[in-house]
Amino acid sequence: MSAKLDEFKEFVKRHPLLKGQVASKQKTWQELYEDFCILGEDAFEEESKEESAEKTKPKETKSTSTEDLIKTVVGYVKKIDPDQVTKTVTSIQKVLELIGGLGAGASTSALAKKSTGDPLFDKRFDEWY
Repeated sequence: MSAKLDEFKEFVKRHPLLKGQVASKQKTWQELYEDFCILGEDAFEEESKEESAEKTKPKETKSTSTEDLIKTVVGYVKKIDPDQVTKTVTSIQKVLELIGGLGAGASTSALAKKSTGDPLFDKRFDEWY
């Protein structure tokens, strides 16, 4: 039995595409070993011929997937309601103004609390003019 396993190891070294099948989870090592024991090396050579024929065919999957992506994006853009976008942006602006107002109020009250005791320097810039 170990002789057959050693033959399989040598076979895998000669056919590195088998490692790719295991890595991409198309087959397991157990399945490959069983196929090697039952069918022999000839079955794998036929598969490798089929794979090489598939590689020579022009691939359209990349352009098809790009076209599908573009169609999906265009579909999403068509579904956008401009009025809803305007309402959302307006509400975000109001929230930002509110937050900005809270921050500005806190900073002016902090400035008002600081006093040096000198009435000339305790006045704010707005009070000078």
